[in-house]
Amino acid sequence: MLTNFRLLASKPIVRSGKTVLRGFVSSCRNLEGKKSGPPIDENNLYYGQFTKEEYETASKYVKEQLAKMEGEIKGDFNIRENLGKVPQFPSRDSKGSTSVNNLTDLFTQTIKTTGPISLSAYMRQCLTHPDFGYYTTRDPLDHRSGDFITSPEISSVFGEMIGIWLYTVWQNQNFPGKIRIIEFGPGKGTLMHDVLNTFNKFVFKSRKAVKIEINLIEASKVLRQEQWKLLCGEKNEFQTDNEGFNLSKTIWSNDIKWLDTEKDIIQDPDVANYVLAHEFFDALPIKGFERTEHGWRELLVEHTESVVNTQPKLPGTSIDEDDSLLNTEFHLTLSKKETPSSIIPTLHRRFKDLPVGSRIEICSEAELYIMKMAQLVNNEKKLGAVLVIDYGLVNQIPENSLRGIYQHKFVSPFIKPGDVDLSVDVDFDNLVNLTSTHCSVFGPIDQGDWLHNIGVGYRVDQLIKQNDHDHEKQEKIYNSYRRLTDKDEKSMGKIYKFLCLGPHDSPIPAGFGDN
Repeated sequence: MLTNFRLLASKPIVRSGKTVLRGFVSSCRNLEGKKSGPPIDENNLYYGQFTKEEYETASKYVKEQLAKMEGEIKGDFNIRENLGKVPQFPSRDSKGSTSVNNLTDLFTQTIKTTGPISLSAYMRQCLTHPDFGYYTTRDPLDHRSGDFITSPEISSVFGEMIGIWLYTVWQNQNFPGKIRIIEFGPGKGTLMHDVLNTFNKFVFKSRKAVKIEINLIEASKVLRQEQWKLLCGEKNEFQTDNEGFNLSKTIWSNDIKWLDTEKDIIQDPDVANYVLAHEFFDALPIKGFERTEHGWRELLVEHTESVVNTQPKLPGTSIDEDDSLLNTEFHLTLSKKETPSSIIPTLHRRFKDLPVGSRIEICSEAELYIMKMAQLVNNEKKLGAVLVIDYGLVNQIPENSLRGIYQHKFVSPFIKPGDVDLSVDVDFDNLVNLTSTHCSVFGPIDQGDWLHNIGVGYRVDQLIKQNDHDHEKQEKIYNSYRRLTDKDEKSMGKIYKFLCLGPHDSPIPAGFGDN
């Protein structure tokens, strides 16, 4: 609450020509988070600035103003007429009659109180709510109960190829002695495991001295534990440093550190950053918009007792016919008036000439993340690289790609909030446009083409020959290879793309051919 004090500075309490309230606010900010009451200094002044009487006067005034503000914000109003105000999500710990047992309750009560909510707010709560979120309450990749499977889980060959790519980039940059391998959204750690296993083998053979540090950008405590078990072997202790970050040692003796967000990455000009982002961007919250005769209007999530699922069938998938997955209480509605976010589409030139009726999806967080990644490789020493692997289309603007994934099938994104994974197509064209002036950009290129360019066929041939007496394993290796590289609707070779960022004037990296 202390951070709201700046709003009250328009009515200061004056003492001897000085603004007491502003100083009071500043002092309170410095002590924010401390549980004990304000001590009295030797000169009998609170925080060295106020007498006891002055402190109590200011404190009373601030409390009265805050109570007034809260009454205004939480009073009876509808977001349709008050679109500039922030929706108040009901707290599960509130003492009133409000009862929140799941996200359906949370959204229902929120929308009933404040009106429709933004699509990004809906997605964020579904995926990362601390008590009910999809990623914060389970292992989405569990082979028994998970809803989807990723390329690294299909075959270790996938990670091996990325490990080879990483080694060739490191080699082309003259083997920098300090490197940091950063992964955004590392899942169970499978990709990083296979990459490190291959990369460390090549490093050992090269006899080059290098200090390798691993940074995993992961907020989920559940997944952090899975990553630690796989990458560190449990023998290396899972520790916490003085700043609250988890750290350990990998089974290859590399230092490893878990970070909450990209903001925790420490910039070091002497360290080469190699960034991996596999199926990271597709889970970032988006906002939806439709162009009307009166300008851009935001698509919001509304609540209705029962709505038939109208989620379109997506290529290579099927909508489950289970009745429980055909009805949903939530759906999209178009805002009748401008919202604060309505200005966002006007900031993009590529949307300028779209006709009335056009719908688009914009992921502002993706823009922030890709620019952070570009910043990590945009340096004077021309070191580092970024590899983005995700699914999406090229030369198209995402317009209706939000889908739910439940038990390996696509379903409506508004069914079973918190129990269904949510995903969108990545806007690769936007990522390229944003970064092309800051670094060298290669791709996007189809996953099947990238894997073949870097030598996956040769590696699969090796593995098949090594298992000459185990025909069942040979068939499994071959089928996994086909699933990763084929370009039909049931495979990953076309819909998944590889995009690489490198320092200015970088040579074409392995896997990207003449792109």
